[in-house]
Amino acid sequence: MLVTAALLIALDVIFARFLRFYTPGALDRISLQFLPNALAGAIFGPIGGALICVAGDVVGMLLNPDASGFMPLITLACAARGAIYGFFFYKKEPGFLRSLAAVATVTVAVELGMMPLFLSILYGNAWRAVLIGKLPWRLVSIPAFAGVLTAVFRALRSAKVLRPVSRGQS
Repeated sequence: MLVTAALLIALDVIFARFLRFYTPGALDRISLQFLPNALAGAIFGPIGGALICVAGDVVGMLLNPDASGFMPLITLACAARGAIYGFFFYKKEPGFLRSLAAVATVTVAVELGMMPLFLSILYGNAWRAVLIGKLPWRLVSIPAFAGVLTAVFRALRSAKVLRPVSRGQS
């Protein structure tokens, strides 16, 4: 379990810090970070998912800090992301509709709710301006991310990395 958690933390750091690009105006970062975050929630549950996402944020900041330094509010948003994915996926069958609901919840609560508010607090930007800048990409990303998550979960089940959840299991 420790190796799996470390792998997910490493993937989080790589996707978020090194394999990402920014939208015009640098209002939003686009990456595959949602994959290790969702897997962390699916494997370790809401608390474990939150802790892994927090560890990914802290390790990422230590390895590749940006100009602003460590920001606890952003780390709180990372924890919320991992916890939400845990609530949706832990001990549940991750089909497309569940993935769509999970990604939509994370997008609305974290990416369009917490992050614009926290960024406006940290940088003094107008909350509405940050939200409007993020909105088009995030709305398009919901079905795209849900499709990618569904494909990854299916591939991991086929490879017998993740076991399917039986109906009687909680």
